[in-house]
This record gives sequence, structure tokens and C-alpha cells, in this order.
Amino acid sequence: MTMSYQEQQMLLAAAARAAILDLNARHNRAYSKGDRDRWIATFRHSGATYTRDGDTFDDLRAAFDGGDGQRLVTVDHEIRIDGVNAVGRCVVLLFASMYGDTTLRATGVFKDALVYERGGWYFTSRQLQWDSVPSRHPLVM
Repeated sequence: MTMSYQEQQMLLAAAARAAILDLNARHNRAYSKGDRDRWIATFRHSGATYTRDGDTFDDLRAAFDGGDGQRLVTVDHEIRIDGVNAVGRCVVLLFASMYGDTTLRATGVFKDALVYERGGWYFTSRQLQWDSVPSRHPLVM
């Protein structure tokens, strides 16, 4: 039985969404482990940018500040796919381990632009905006 055009498009969109969710998971694990090279590998081969609280980095090596007892989690994903391009938005939770306790240290939002190339999805740009926090709760980042 062959699929209709509409069924095929729905299947492709579902597969793309699953691959983008997997990309987010790999990005988060690399950040949490402090593995800068694997974190960078989630971005397109060249021309990618990372923005954190208004500071834009063209050099992804300089942008990386993971590891160090931090755990990054993303939830509540919105993903829109248009062919080989996609945009995404998700909530960011940053946990930090300090003095044997793990606590929620910050929340924010990622806004992503993605591209499908070389057989997979990659971030072309990732913008992180931390929510404002009271001064008595300093950010780990």
C-alpha cells in the first residue's frame, strides 16, 4: 500500500520533529557533561551563531560555558518545519549542583533557527534569553 502525498508529508514532518528533539537532547547532554566539541557539533559546520543574553558569539568555542556541575534541560518545544529549514522555541531550565545539593538556578527561552544538511538537523543560530532573577539568586552562567 502506498502513502498519499499528505500522509508522506506528515510522516516526514514527524521524523524531522523527532530528529530536532534528539538534537536538543544531544546539545543538552554535551553542555551538561562539559563536552565542548560535541556541543559545537550540534551546530551547522560553518556560519553558526550563539547568542546568550544579547551577547552574540560567532566563535562557538568562546560561547561554551557548560559542565561544572550544571545540567541543562529543555522542555515545552515548539517546532515549525519548512522543507530543509526550521525554527524552534523551547523553555530552558538550568540546574546546578552546589554543596551536594542540586537546585534550579535559572530559567529562560531558546529561540532556534535550524537547517537540514549533511543528512541531519543542525542549529544555524541559537538565542538564549534568561528570565530575570532576583539579585539574591545569582546565575551560575
